[in-house]
Amino acid sequence: MEEAACLRILAHGKLTLTGQFTRSSNYTFLAACSFEGQSLQAVYKPARGQQPLWDFASETLPKRETAAYLFCRYLGWDFIPPTVYRIEDLPADEGSLQLFIEHDPQQNYFTLTEIERETLQALAVFDLLANNADRKGGHILRDQAGRLWAIDHALCFHAEPKLRTVIWDFAGRRIPDPLLQALEGLTADLSEGKPLWKDLENYLEAKELRAIYARCAALLAEKTFPFPSHDRRAFPWPPV
Repeated sequence: MEEAACLRILAHGKLTLTGQFTRSSNYTFLAACSFEGQSLQAVYKPARGQQPLWDFASETLPKRETAAYLFCRYLGWDFIPPTVYRIEDLPADEGSLQLFIEHDPQQNYFTLTEIERETLQALAVFDLLANNADRKGGHILRDQAGRLWAIDHALCFHAEPKLRTVIWDFAGRRIPDPLLQALEGLTADLSEGKPLWKDLENYLEAKELRAIYARCAALLAEKTFPFPSHDRRAFPWPPV
């Protein structure tokens, strides 16, 4: 199904809960979403079902999922499934809806081949920019066609350094030029009043948007993937 059709169904479709992801720390549901004769499976994360955290406001977590999708698409990358934030006509009130990716749950980042891991450089750059505090191995899925997807971005975009990831394969290596080129326009477009700022300010605070700008400028200056920080925990737990 085309991306535009997925977004339309997620944004306007009738939602019927079909299951719950019980291993999730927050309320997360599997649902059928139908609109104008088309249907898909969706992952529904209601804002009021998020557990309180000391550093992230719980009601913002589904909004961060949506911001991550929009940010990824702006950069020209499509490894995050189509995601929307809905206010109305949901069984547990407002929250995020994301296309569910059919996958083998036994497969994750740690089961990828070396060749597959090499394709994750754009995702590593995304996590650096988004300040992903929870890139576990299980957040990388291989679908039935072999395509890799990245999910679970509720703990992204904090203004303070929070990066925790299992993807440190590229530390010390130069960031490929095509990825740097994707960042060059970001510093111009991520300023107050510009379209990208306007899109993301519906989901993130101004200080968080300014922090993305600063992280982008730092990457463009260094042009290399960083090493794990020694000042704080750089790996998520559990790793999967």
